[in-house]
Amino acid sequence: MFKHLFKTDPVGIEYPGYLTISRRKVKWARLKVYANGDVQMVVPQHYREKDIHQFYQHRLQWIADKRSICQRAPHEALGIQEDQLLLFGQGYDLQQVEQENEIVDHERQRIISRFDLGQREAQEKWYRPIAKRYLAQRIAELANVNGYHFNRLFIRAQRTRWGSCSSQKNISLNWKLVKAPRSVSDYVILHELAHTRVMNHSPAFWREVEQHAPHYREAKTWLNLYGIFL
Repeated sequence: MFKHLFKTDPVGIEYPGYLTISRRKVKWARLKVYANGDVQMVVPQHYREKDIHQFYQHRLQWIADKRSICQRAPHEALGIQEDQLLLFGQGYDLQQVEQENEIVDHERQRIISRFDLGQREAQEKWYRPIAKRYLAQRIAELANVNGYHFNRLFIRAQRTRWGSCSSQKNISLNWKLVKAPRSVSDYVILHELAHTRVMNHSPAFWREVEQHAPHYREAKTWLNLYGIFL
């Protein structure tokens, strides 16, 4: 149940009770919406109260849309059935059998497994090998097609990141990306590959991303709205 109390800042501007504002050593203001509907706003230390309020007003609709999605059950928000497993942005039916071979039938969108994939711990153990194989293959394909070169790939379980790229051109990708639509995971891969050429988020970086992922804004929007459920 969301809170609807309002709190007032020192200059009399009212903010909803679900919003927490933190000043930190960051370059840009950003927002994070949690599954319970709480919203954290992180702003640069130099921001004045009117800067904070302007940023808040500019993102009001985005906050409302995101919180509205959070009110729904994860499977409803993602458009799948409650007893299905999410893979590549689609709902797959589950069938548990006593056999060693794991079968993923993409045509019928069906998963046949010896594991009880209704359990979250079992799901992660099942997802990780699939994510490792798919993401390793896909990053090699996208790097080759777009002329990128990276050093090593790591599949991790980052809590707040979908990917990262080190100065040594080592790339890390979150295994949960295998749940997202392929266009979304492709964007994240290309985002990190772009960092092998531009190690910041300057306009030059985003031009690099757009050159190889022209629809990256749609992918970013999908992650912002639904990534919390992956």
